[in-house]
Amino acid sequence: MQSVKQLKKIISEVKILVKAMKAGQLDNEGAQNLHFSIRGINGVLYHSEFLRFQKSYDLSKEEEYFSCINEIEILIKLWEQTLARRSEKEIDGEFWDIYEYFKYVDIDIIYQTVTEHFKSLPEWQRMEYLSLPNRYTWMQGKLDFINRDYSLIEQHVELMANKIENYRWLYERLADYRSKMILNGIIRYWFEFDINKLHTFTETVFKDYYDLDILECGKDDVLVDLGAFVGDSICDYIKTYGLYKRIYAYEITPSTYQELIRNISQYPDIVTRQKGVGSEKSTMFMMNDKIEAGNHLSEAGDVRIDVVTLDEDIKEPISVIKMDIEGLEKDAIMGAKGHILSEKPKLLVSSYHLPGDIFDIPYLIHSIRDDYKFYMRFNGRGLWPCDYVLIAV
Repeated sequence: MQSVKQLKKIISEVKILVKAMKAGQLDNEGAQNLHFSIRGINGVLYHSEFLRFQKSYDLSKEEEYFSCINEIEILIKLWEQTLARRSEKEIDGEFWDIYEYFKYVDIDIIYQTVTEHFKSLPEWQRMEYLSLPNRYTWMQGKLDFINRDYSLIEQHVELMANKIENYRWLYERLADYRSKMILNGIIRYWFEFDINKLHTFTETVFKDYYDLDILECGKDDVLVDLGAFVGDSICDYIKTYGLYKRIYAYEITPSTYQELIRNISQYPDIVTRQKGVGSEKSTMFMMNDKIEAGNHLSEAGDVRIDVVTLDEDIKEPISVIKMDIEGLEKDAIMGAKGHILSEKPKLLVSSYHLPGDIFDIPYLIHSIRDDYKFYMRFNGRGLWPCDYVLIAV
């Protein structure tokens, strides 16, 4: 990659050529140099020679001639802004690299570039991705090179193009650089597929959800565990913090619920409820999936489940809410709006089940009350970025 000093020199040369263009003194060689310089700078800074707002001009027409000059001057300002941003901390520079790519490059070019990159991966690696729908029951897209189904790439390219300002909003509100690095790393993986780099962000010090540098809990705290599964996260909480006032455990799968009861029977003051949690009181259904950790509520199924809101179901103040409920986290947050407003419980929310959740969940929390600080931690150990948690305190 060319150095900042080299890029600034080329930009200065572009400015001279534009000045000549304004004066009507740009010859064919100068026009050709200007064209190549613009493409080169774009390619270095934005990974594409052409940006989405650039147009083709007929320079023999006076109006289009001056429109072309105006466009180049816009590009110059953009390049200079980009170079200033990239001179910041390396992590911030990485953010701007991602942000400006999706902000300025045409979505079709990005999709084609990422797809071609995926096709260039070794065959054994591409074969691994065929198993994604079986590994992750919540996943909606595929990476199936055999059937030319790259819907997972398309889904994430569209997500970033449509929610690029949400990405910036979240990045600027994350409270530490570890969180910012994790966010950048997850998004880069969606398009680069570097599993080794992804796993450098995996938590290896603290238990999932319970980062002692962020989350302080004690004897007066009330934990609500939504998606308690077999009680593993409750046991981790007790091992991490020791004392608590009360714990509420919600789990919808009948067989898992029984195992949950057995696993936590030795601990006092734990209330178990075989209910779903949402934005309103209702009845939903569940398919009794063989992968019990992936069971989720839907409009149809073979197991009937009562759904409650935390505001209705728990009347005492809540200190901590942990959520891992297969894509219904936003509904559960809305159903706990009263607790959030009155008590500001610490929120530990899985934000990976739906593609947009990574941005939508923190924004939803912020819309309820705007004094939360946001962190991200990554607990994934598999082939695709999952088990990342938004921590709001």
